[in-house]
Amino acid sequence: MDVVVFAAGVSRSTTTEATEFGREADLLHETIGDARAGRRRLLYFSTASAHLYGNGDGSPRSEEDPVHPTTAYGRHKVAMEHLIRTSGVDHLILRVTEVVGPHQRRHQLLPALSDQVNEGVVTVYRGARRDLVDVADLVTIAAEILRGDLRHATVNIASGHPVTADEIVSHLLEISGRAATKVYVDVPANDYNVSTKKMTRHAPSTARMGFSPTYYRNVIDRYYRR
Repeated sequence: MDVVVFAAGVSRSTTTEATEFGREADLLHETIGDARAGRRRLLYFSTASAHLYGNGDGSPRSEEDPVHPTTAYGRHKVAMEHLIRTSGVDHLILRVTEVVGPHQRRHQLLPALSDQVNEGVVTVYRGARRDLVDVADLVTIAAEILRGDLRHATVNIASGHPVTADEIVSHLLEISGRAATKVYVDVPANDYNVSTKKMTRHAPSTARMGFSPTYYRNVIDRYYRR
């Protein structure tokens, strides 16, 4: 009961609507005030994507590295993090990569790709990379860090093994047993990667989560293997 989890935000990371960003900012202002008044800790979910870190050269980006947001969503997340840090509230900011779980909205990455596989035509963004994280692992990691002594901190939550969009689509096709046409779209190379050193230091249970180059397959299997 001493933690307030802020799990609200814009509906899509591609949005540029000021009203959506403003709605989250207003709610966060209110939540910070309530947390401070109740002497509670604030847990905020930010992003560890290229939206915030920018397109990298493959070297892991740590929480202390400068950020280079490439979109309105990334700039918004930087602003929300700054708001929290300067408010004085006790907080933990988790920068999370691509979360996968049940009951996701159909426009999100895995549901959208799965629907396209079922329809027989899949758009593959060549050069795009994603680091998938099982929502169950995210919850376990967050709880473990909250039980520790880390305060006023920012932590990347990731497997540390981003994979290409083509690899994700190929595995969806493999487990579905379907054939589909891949339509490739060239996008700027996105060879970003984030450091997981702080995460593993403060959440030792990650050593048992199977984070590896094949972890993404286990995540997809859990929610999409028929």
